[in-house]
Amino acid sequence: MASRIPESFITEVRQKVNIVDVIGQYTDLVKRGRQWNGSCPFHDDHHPSLFVEENKQVFNCFSCGRSGSVFSFLMEKEGMSYPEAILSLAESADMQVDSSISAGVTQQVDSTTQVVYQLHTAAQRLYQHILLNTTSGEQALAYLHDKRQLTDDIIKHFGIGFVPEDNALLNYATEQNISREMMRTSELFISNDQGELRDRFSGRIVWPIKTERGQVVGFSGRALNANNSIKYMNSPESPFFTKGKILYNFDLSKNQIRQTNTVMIFEGFMDVISASMAEKPVGVATMGTALTRDHVRQLSHVAKRILLVYDGDEAGQNAARRSIDLIREYAKNVDIGVVYLPDHLDPDEVRVQRGLSVLKQTLEQNIQTPVEFLVNAARVGKNLSNQVQYLAFLQEVMKTLKSASPVEQDIQLTRIANEFGTSKHALQTQLQQSVTQKASKSQQTYSTMVEPPLYSNDYDGGLGQKDINQSITQVEQAERALIMAMIKSSQVMVQVKETAGFAFVHPDYQLLMMLTNIYQTQHPGDFDLAQYMDFIQKPELNQKIMAIDRSYGDIAIEKAAINDYLRVIMHDAPIDARIRELQQAINTAKQQHDDAKLLQFMTELINIKKKQSEL
Repeated sequence: MASRIPESFITEVRQKVNIVDVIGQYTDLVKRGRQWNGSCPFHDDHHPSLFVEENKQVFNCFSCGRSGSVFSFLMEKEGMSYPEAILSLAESADMQVDSSISAGVTQQVDSTTQVVYQLHTAAQRLYQHILLNTTSGEQALAYLHDKRQLTDDIIKHFGIGFVPEDNALLNYATEQNISREMMRTSELFISNDQGELRDRFSGRIVWPIKTERGQVVGFSGRALNANNSIKYMNSPESPFFTKGKILYNFDLSKNQIRQTNTVMIFEGFMDVISASMAEKPVGVATMGTALTRDHVRQLSHVAKRILLVYDGDEAGQNAARRSIDLIREYAKNVDIGVVYLPDHLDPDEVRVQRGLSVLKQTLEQNIQTPVEFLVNAARVGKNLSNQVQYLAFLQEVMKTLKSASPVEQDIQLTRIANEFGTSKHALQTQLQQSVTQKASKSQQTYSTMVEPPLYSNDYDGGLGQKDINQSITQVEQAERALIMAMIKSSQVMVQVKETAGFAFVHPDYQLLMMLTNIYQTQHPGDFDLAQYMDFIQKPELNQKIMAIDRSYGDIAIEKAAINDYLRVIMHDAPIDARIRELQQAINTAKQQHDDAKLLQFMTELINIKKKQSEL
């Protein structure tokens, strides 16, 4: 619960970030009354059960039970720690993060992770020093200068290095007294059958792979020896390095991406570097994997436009198709463009073979809409002079055009009619039939999700209101109402603490009482539900807090009600417990045909219920 980040900074982040905007990047939200409703992104939610309360800055799913603040949402969804979620949202709000705050977060990383991070940082610095300043790196440097046409400044900017075959990093780690187990954990070394370690990337030029905040967590290496059967090698997946969540160069490009609202996605690291040299420093690249949902969501936080710059071969075209679908699904408000590259060259080849000016012009001017790209891609591999293949082409085109704007539909149909001599009217008719068929197939009946019931503020003893969960006993309802009053009012907290012999029946509420007492000491101001849930940081308790707030959060605190809650918990709860014990004992006596005990237990039960009715 305690954090090394100043509370004032956390409060500022919470004030500048709207939970609706953040969660809206993961699922479509619709305003329903005073709340927002959408499908829960934590499970397969066919009937939207996620509700977001904008005024309280909290969320709750009525199906899976997940609930909390904007910080806990990111923690659950992105696997972040509490401090990491705070810094991530601060950066998304363009807040200046003081170095002391970042250092405080770093200190909270466990010791193993810290050693691994430090070793990766040291490795990058060592590899670059070897490349630029030693005889061991001369051949690799000549390759980068001559074949790749990279300057020393570019090499330094992107942190490129070279790993010689003399185990330079292994020797360094040994000198630093890093254990063999820690070396294996770092994945910077590999071992032979005898268990002997050596540098993983020996004989390779390496590009460092960093997190969004610039922490080196892996490398991509290219063999310098052309005879090496394994030309490229990446760091393996590990707890510190997940390819599906990291984008190459995002740490260096994210500020420029924010300023331009545009990001370019490339297939290779050298493509990203070439684009930067061509005055387009907004490039990122995936690492041998397809674009993922996490990548899309990460980029949609900082960009309103995504340009796909994939190779012109079949693999590149298929990757572009998949990426378009993924972006449309998980970043609906982001514009998409596809950059067409000449003669099936990749961006780095365009730079080296035709020059920076041609690459710059290509990246600026050869931009297709997704519809234009998909229509052109439908041609690939087809002989359109063959009627069967031409009709197959048209069928694929119609699928694309069904979701296109009327203008794009007209442009593409006109183009096809002119090129192939097909009547435009016939093409329009086929498109209309396709749209009609789609509409008839998609007719479905959805159950309407009703906004959770709002509870009356009229006092009726506090116990006559129905809880959403009908199985909750009267005693637990009293506990919930009382703990809500204690959370909102330190005076009620004092009253309850001074009540001799008081204790909650259920342990969770006793724990909440203790935590609330600490919270009120640290946060003496007005009660803030999101802040309180961030303080608790226990999912099962936060889920219960949301249920309590729904039922009792808007009810005025009245002295008579507090006394009723205390009476029920302290006096009725023991009676209820004894009644349940007697009912169970009576059933047992009946099964054992023990008439004496049956008479004893039934007499006691009658007397208890009689006294209870007289109260």
